[in-house]
Amino acid sequence: MMGNAMRLLRARRVAAMLPEDEIIHDGAILVQNGLVVCAGPFKELAANCLAPVEDLGEATLVPGLVNSHTHLELSHLGLPPEQGQGFLAWVRWLLSQPVSEVDEASLDKAAFQLAGCGTAAVADIGSRNLGRVAQSMARHNIEALLQFERFGFGGAPSLPKPPDVPSERLALAGHAFYSTSPQTLQEAKDWDRRHGRTFSIHLAEHHGEVELLADGQGDFADFLRSRILPGDFIPPGLSPVAYADSLGLLDHKTLAVHGVHVSKADMEILAARKTAVCLCPRSNAVIGVGTATVRAYLDAQVPLCLGTDSLASAPNLDLWEELRALLHLTDLTLCEAVRMLATTPARLFGFTRLGSFAPGALARTAILPSDLESLLR
Repeated sequence: MMGNAMRLLRARRVAAMLPEDEIIHDGAILVQNGLVVCAGPFKELAANCLAPVEDLGEATLVPGLVNSHTHLELSHLGLPPEQGQGFLAWVRWLLSQPVSEVDEASLDKAAFQLAGCGTAAVADIGSRNLGRVAQSMARHNIEALLQFERFGFGGAPSLPKPPDVPSERLALAGHAFYSTSPQTLQEAKDWDRRHGRTFSIHLAEHHGEVELLADGQGDFADFLRSRILPGDFIPPGLSPVAYADSLGLLDHKTLAVHGVHVSKADMEILAARKTAVCLCPRSNAVIGVGTATVRAYLDAQVPLCLGTDSLASAPNLDLWEELRALLHLTDLTLCEAVRMLATTPARLFGFTRLGSFAPGALARTAILPSDLESLLR
């Protein structure tokens, strides 16, 4: 919600996500000129201002959502005809598709899906059409961090001229260890570090990646040798998380995407480095790579985010659907859910005026779907 007139938004619960008041029962936020003036108990705020009241009834009001992992340049593709067949099968299908041919209509449809569930910002990864993605997000009033994805093993690492996106909205990302040289990943991470950006990498998504790095064996490794791996590739003999750590890629400004195949030791590394993990449960199911151990992450105090991934591996870009899929794996509190959906990614990606209802925050809001009211205690 945006607007210029002062108004008081009242709800049964307000997930203000403030240090002193995370959840306010019978709460409200006072909004003026599109910004939050303050949040607090409705009776207190109503007694001290004459603003008109917009009563949301029994709803739970939360900050605008942040989709932490999308590939919007794939929005024209749709899902594969066969699902749950494993990562290699999905990659073979994806390589047969016209991945570069995204059109404005597909991007606008994707933006409507994002806005429809209350998404205020996205962290989008792409390599071909980031400029067009940036334009589409701007048209629909969705903030965006555009992450230019690095691929390849050839020659000395070099970073080409960034795509046509505003410099303050640009970051670099690494695709994965099986598609990008360690040197290129390190260079991208160093660029992000120098510019205060968040580095993202697909990490520990599927078993083939684990096999490749452990001993260079498996069908996925064989497939890579025929297409991309250099002849002198030597597996490091480490888990994906441990390898990322050995290369200096993990810190509080890194997002590890998927994190399905991790051990207790891996989680301890992620927690020690304060590295966030983005969970994409519906994409994992469509591709068939397994499920992340959500509660173990939470118990290890690893910061978590949620992302929909692309429309080539998820049926839509609705983060509430992503949360529902997560709730099939573990129980969550309302605070845990809102941290994943808004607070943690807003801080991670530098969306400084999102993620809470602190004074001065953008008055971007979302409403918790009614079917989730009883599930998030």
